[in-house]
Amino acid sequence: MPVLSNTNPGGLELSPAVVWFVPAERMRDGVSIVLEQSGFFSLTRPKKKVGIKVHFGEVGNNNYLDPEFVRAAAITAVCHDLQPVLIETTSLYRGRRQRASEHIKLAHEHGFTLQKVLAPVEILDGEYGEKFYRTNTDSPLTPKAYLAGKLRHIRYIINLAHFKGHFVTGFGGTIKSLAMGLAAKAGKLAMHSSTHPHVDEERCASCGNCVDYCPHQAISFVQYVAHIGRACTGCGGCIAVCPHSAIRVSWDAASESVQRKMADYCRAILTNRVAIHFNFLRRVTPNCDCYPQTEQPLIPDIGLFASFDPVACDQAAYDRVRPVLKELYPHLDPEIVLEQGAAIGLGTRQYQLIPI
Repeated sequence: MPVLSNTNPGGLELSPAVVWFVPAERMRDGVSIVLEQSGFFSLTRPKKKVGIKVHFGEVGNNNYLDPEFVRAAAITAVCHDLQPVLIETTSLYRGRRQRASEHIKLAHEHGFTLQKVLAPVEILDGEYGEKFYRTNTDSPLTPKAYLAGKLRHIRYIINLAHFKGHFVTGFGGTIKSLAMGLAAKAGKLAMHSSTHPHVDEERCASCGNCVDYCPHQAISFVQYVAHIGRACTGCGGCIAVCPHSAIRVSWDAASESVQRKMADYCRAILTNRVAIHFNFLRRVTPNCDCYPQTEQPLIPDIGLFASFDPVACDQAAYDRVRPVLKELYPHLDPEIVLEQGAAIGLGTRQYQLIPI
């Protein structure tokens, strides 16, 4: 189901989805082969942008997806008269990826330069994550989704996800790649936490950076300490501009809540868009590429899975590594996101595997 529509009710009975599989030894050519054989480009219009969603990796982490796979996607898109652009957003937590300018520099340092991948990098939510838009959903858990502002201009997406473990959700694949990767800071915060940012009074130095920055005038000083008021939208930009790490997030959302909200956000992002999804089971590590250090892979490389259906793509990948992840995170149920995705019509857990 390449295009999700707002008219699709939750709980659709879907036929088994096609999931293509390319073994590890053929992954270098696999991206182009799948894109050509899948019929993805028959669903696009020439001269339009196609967003290639990819994680550029954190400082100190070398497990991110190799730029050569991104280059393959970009070249294939250009051959079909599309304009490829690498899309990402600013991160919620502190680090170089919290600001768009530093995020782009880091991407270039990790090899995602125009010369190497033949596509520019665009951070879709502004310098500090302040550019976003709201969209209504039909989910009681997530009535509104806060998405990166420039995502409005992206209709076609090639979603290149590095499949790996995750200490909150059990695993991260195509659904998480889009949900967390293309949500604005307010969306990331909504998925992770049930509260707005708060100020650690002992760390606040009264510098005023957050007060000057806040686009909603929600921050003021109370007895020389920054105070976040009711006007706060949860955009999270203040977290990035605070030089003293005084503005914090309450990471109190349970794994189940995070997973269900991720499925809701993924559906909001894919509604009225055409997307194809890739899960690379290569350097499968215990934690995501946001982790600030390089980890040893849990298993030998397996290959890549690809599908128009993000639920089926994640299900197929998870099925191959289920015992390893269950042993790694026995207290988590990583299948909640798949269950929720199927329930809301994001996709189906039933799939037909087609080797390439």
